[in-house]
Formats: sequence, C-alpha cells, structure tokens
Amino acid sequence: MKKILAGAIGVAAILSISTVAQAQGAQGARFGISGGLTLPIGGLGDVYGSGFNLQGHAAIKPSSLPFDIRGDAGFWTNSGKTISGGGGTGSFKSDSRSFFTVSGNVVYNFEGSKDATFVPYVIGGIGLYTGTQSFGTHIGINGGGGVTFKLAGFDAFVEGRLHNVFGDGGSARLIPISFGIMFKP
Repeated sequence: MKKILAGAIGVAAILSISTVAQAQGAQGARFGISGGLTLPIGGLGDVYGSGFNLQGHAAIKPSSLPFDIRGDAGFWTNSGKTISGGGGTGSFKSDSRSFFTVSGNVVYNFEGSKDATFVPYVIGGIGLYTGTQSFGTHIGINGGGGVTFKLAGFDAFVEGRLHNVFGDGGSARLIPISFGIMFKP
C-alpha cells in the first residue's frame, strides 16, 4: 500500500508542476528521464552492493525565481553482498534492496550566457523514500550537482547527488550517478 501511495504522490507532483507552470506563466515545463549507477555508502554500503536507478523528472522555471523547481520519481535497486561473520561464524549473502523515491528539488543553474553549451548546476531538496526488506517509508534530504549539455531540441545532463534517508536508529545514504535527457513537450 505504501508503494502505491508513493507512486501516486509522484504522479501527482509531476502533474502539479505542469499545471503550475501553465497557470503562473513559467518558462515552460520540461520533462525527462534518467538512469545510472546507485552506490550505497556508510552502513548501507556494508550490506549492499552497487545497483542501478531509473527516474522520471518534471521541471519548471518560474519567471519570478532565480532557480528551477524539479520533481523526481524513481526506482533504485542495490545488489546483495556476501558478508563474512566474525569469529568463524561463516558468511551469508544479503538480499537485494529496492527503493521507490519521490522528491521535490530546487535547481540553480550557473548560466554564463543564454547560448552556453555546458551549464553547471547545483540541486537539493526533500523526498519520500520507500524500500523493500522491511525498510518502511521515510523522509530524506538530497544535494549534489551536475552539468547540462544543451543540444538541438533537448538537453542532456549528468548529475550526482547524496541522498540521506532518515530512519529508525540511523540514516541510509545513497549516491545515484545518473545520465538523462530533458525536453519540452
């Protein structure tokens, strides 16, 4: 049920961005997809290996603000790891873990000129994270950066972010490194 709720929130967020963009005269809604590598770090990295991520994006540039507003909905997965027990207790392999994510972010672009081909940016926000393996649903924050490559008809981007998911008794930390495209409908 929580996964369905997280998915519904993601779809509602993406549709809301499009509606707000039209109502407030924003500089057009953009939509995109991305995918790449997901690296667990800290305690999560002790139990899980690297994995992949797939995400959908919707963004607007409100004319009255110096930054973009971007909503993301994603699916991340990490492989299990073989863990050796101490004191001769043997080893075991952890199962893989998947996450469903929905986040709202602000993106500040460092545009030198409107004709710039490469535009670096910083991104940060807050999200809702639901995971398998009895992870539950938790709130988290994220921050990172990337570079947009302006191409004919669409933009490509590469970005990396640190996601810190607050949980019971600690935090889960993941770094998705993604390549994607954004386009105007």
